[in-house]
Amino acid sequence: MCGIAGFIDPSRDRDTLEAMTAAIARRGPDDFGHHYEGGVALGHRRLSIIDLSPLGHQPMRFESLLLVYNGEIYNYAEVARDLAAQGYSFTSHSDSEVLIKAFHCWGPRCVERFVGMFAFAVYDEAERALYLVRDRAGVKPLYYYEKDGRIAFGSTLYALRPYLSPEERTDIDPDALSEYLTLGYVGSGASILRPVRKLPAAHYLKFAGGRSEVHRYWNVEFVANDAWRGRSEDDLVDELEAIAVSAFKYRMVADVPVGVFLSGGVDSSLVTAILARHHGRLSTFTIGFNEPDYDESAAARRIAQHLGTDHHEAVLTHATAETILEDFYEIYDEPHGDGSCIPTSFVSGLAKANGMKVVLSADAGDELFGGYVRYTEFMRRWEQTRRLGRVGRGAARAAAASLAALAPARWRGRLNRYAELFGEQSFIHFSQTSLKNGPTAELGRIFPAYREHATGGGPGDLLAQLSEWDFKRYMVDDLLVKVDRATMYHSIEGREPFLDHRLVEFAAQLPTEFKIRGGDAKYLLKKLLGRYLSEPLFRLPKKGFAAPLNDWVRDSYHDRFIEVLSGGETALFDRRHIAAMLARYRAGKPVNYTLLWFLFSFHLWYAKWIR
Repeated sequence: MCGIAGFIDPSRDRDTLEAMTAAIARRGPDDFGHHYEGGVALGHRRLSIIDLSPLGHQPMRFESLLLVYNGEIYNYAEVARDLAAQGYSFTSHSDSEVLIKAFHCWGPRCVERFVGMFAFAVYDEAERALYLVRDRAGVKPLYYYEKDGRIAFGSTLYALRPYLSPEERTDIDPDALSEYLTLGYVGSGASILRPVRKLPAAHYLKFAGGRSEVHRYWNVEFVANDAWRGRSEDDLVDELEAIAVSAFKYRMVADVPVGVFLSGGVDSSLVTAILARHHGRLSTFTIGFNEPDYDESAAARRIAQHLGTDHHEAVLTHATAETILEDFYEIYDEPHGDGSCIPTSFVSGLAKANGMKVVLSADAGDELFGGYVRYTEFMRRWEQTRRLGRVGRGAARAAAASLAALAPARWRGRLNRYAELFGEQSFIHFSQTSLKNGPTAELGRIFPAYREHATGGGPGDLLAQLSEWDFKRYMVDDLLVKVDRATMYHSIEGREPFLDHRLVEFAAQLPTEFKIRGGDAKYLLKKLLGRYLSEPLFRLPKKGFAAPLNDWVRDSYHDRFIEVLSGGETALFDRRHIAAMLARYRAGKPVNYTLLWFLFSFHLWYAKWIR
């Protein structure tokens, strides 16, 4: 895990490059390197994980190629053997050397041979071309700026800040801001700044002759393999287990200590259980809350004791959360409204304090195996609406209101995403009307398309589309950003075992009845976990990894909210509306706490960014 930055721009000098890499020093405190020649600049900050020797130093050169690289190629040893058969030799045990020689041999399509997570830049001096490449699932971030025949790139938005002009640094993209206020994050390949974009997952960019072209090299579609419906359950569990064991063991490849985030849920319990059996004694890390509705530490502790891990846990108090909040935008480079960012940073710090340099998270289990509660609820409502047939407008309104009753405020963003999924293109635009009308308005918008889809397809089709949408949007732009920035702030590497592309491709083909059966989510995944743990250890009500956001907004952060939102940036927002919200907030009246948090978080980011 590292940080990278660079540009092709003869008008900029080496000082700009060094400022760019200094901005991401926490991503790589072990080493740094720079290459600058004729306006071609590549910079690197290294966090040493595999081959700790100086032989892994970057930028790395091989013949006409220069490489800066963030991530890990877990199967680098196998790729090295394939390259050796082609006549290549190696001077180190670094996956970076394997990567640059793989690129030399096979070009940008070399990534199709990799099992890993990565964002890297290769400059070919002979071709005078820059390649930017991002991993299949988007685990590793990569931002870029392109204008007037120039290009710049970096692991984070902060890396690009020294390169941008003063005007570009404050050029907020109104569509991105609107999306953030709706969803709590910025996605769709955009960034909060109009001139800067994110390279999409599973894509590479080639920049040559002052122009760029972007190519997709991998895609996954969530479409059930009908032939699998004839397979036995045991056969599918066997295949899932073989893939999961391989994927999880690959994530233990390192020359430094590796730990696991253990929440007590199905996904992290499966990662821990498989590795405890196949790898050996593990270090596990759990956090708890004083609020019982959010605290899963007791469940995690029981699983850790059963598996014999070296277990560490700590309680995230309101006071500690406030301390983390003050550093929030040292951690995050864009506005981010996911309240679980705070506990993620806290548990990352706990792992770092106990000597870890790598930690395994367990994101994507819900997206891949139908784990979200909203999936089962939508499917249940689908069945009800299917029975309605061609209902009239009044019945449609009634059904929409029924769906709305299921939807807490925090669902608004995803309901809007689902509206786009089913053909509604205006979901992204923030308006006071949608705030006043609440979830019923969004669900009223979604329902006609939803009903039309339901009468023409089946519940499996619906689950597949919802899962794919969450996998390609919510997971990439919210969950993976959260884990990457939190771990990197503490100079540790976060790895995602469920995002092995082989496991993703398996799950994408899995028929719905093996994901949700009789209202039981993650059906097949739980069958696999049952081979490692007894059901009473993991058959618990799902809480998810969340924070008591409403409590914090209502109580602990009250004065800070008033201070920040009363004196915050005024040009971007309708101050009268914010003042009205604050008046209700001060008076203890009902208020949209989620939106209040999004606004508060944006103001904190803006104050940090414009300094």
